[in-house]
Amino acid sequence: MSQFHTGGLRARRCQPSQRLAAVVVPALVLMALATPAHAQLGRLKKMGSDAIKDAAKDKLSTDKKDAAKPATATAASAATPAAASKPKSAGMPVLDDDRIALVLASLGPMVKEAQVRADAAVASRAYVEKKKISDACVQQASKNVNPMAMAAAAQKNSARITALQNQTEPIQRRLNKAVADNNLRSQLYLQDSLSVLSMRTASLSMGTNCIFEFAPPVMLEARLLEMQGSSSNGDGGTFDPGEATRSTISRYEFGVLRERIALWALLQENPALKGLGKEGVFTEEEQAALAIHAAEIKKLTPLFKSDAMIWKAWSDLRDW
Repeated sequence: MSQFHTGGLRARRCQPSQRLAAVVVPALVLMALATPAHAQLGRLKKMGSDAIKDAAKDKLSTDKKDAAKPATATAASAATPAAASKPKSAGMPVLDDDRIALVLASLGPMVKEAQVRADAAVASRAYVEKKKISDACVQQASKNVNPMAMAAAAQKNSARITALQNQTEPIQRRLNKAVADNNLRSQLYLQDSLSVLSMRTASLSMGTNCIFEFAPPVMLEARLLEMQGSSSNGDGGTFDPGEATRSTISRYEFGVLRERIALWALLQENPALKGLGKEGVFTEEEQAALAIHAAEIKKLTPLFKSDAMIWKAWSDLRDW
């Protein structure tokens, strides 16, 4: 269990089983339909993903119409106005050894974030399947509520219920402090903990064996990245490639160079890719420069393919 999850047990007297039985069923049904923490996070997640989807177009489409579009309609130029503003005098940014090395070096923090997203995607598949079973279990239990049996179950499981309640109270206090401090990471972990503990308490009170598990930490870290990205102000994002990059190339150049490196990586795996636009056409000199960094670029290919690495648009980049 993560350090942000449950902790700090304190003793508390058990509530009378009859009173508990009277309040658990409504709470159980409400939580089964929409857990507040997950509902809130879902909305925040949608905000972040919608912003990226609105900013990007799929450059890898094999549709002939997409292939016939001019370069100005590529994914890079589909970003927000400030992100996609191309200097009138700017041509296609050229990939040479120095620029490739500069862009790859600046992608270090982004690679770590992309790996978090990729790991979260894997972890979420197993978690979602288990959650479906849990949700179905609690929904079925809520349809067959027997007040007498529930009161008996609450009495039988009173010690376990009290232990869960003793965990819930300090977590709620920690969550209140996290909200006051605007600590998003702690909020995510503590909200998940409260949700799970509440459902476990309700399950014991009804005498069911429904199983509720905490979200994998990597999923919460991925949600944190999305929340942080969606909270940025203005047209620019939050990713900073570093002073060395910002003082050498423009935001426009960085965006196009990153995009072209990604396209070259994908072409190495599938030379038959179509509809890549001018960004996907490389001179002999560029091919030679990219080949020098082929091993490093190859490591990024799975992240480019899965879209865990942002490269089709520039909504993630800060202004400079």
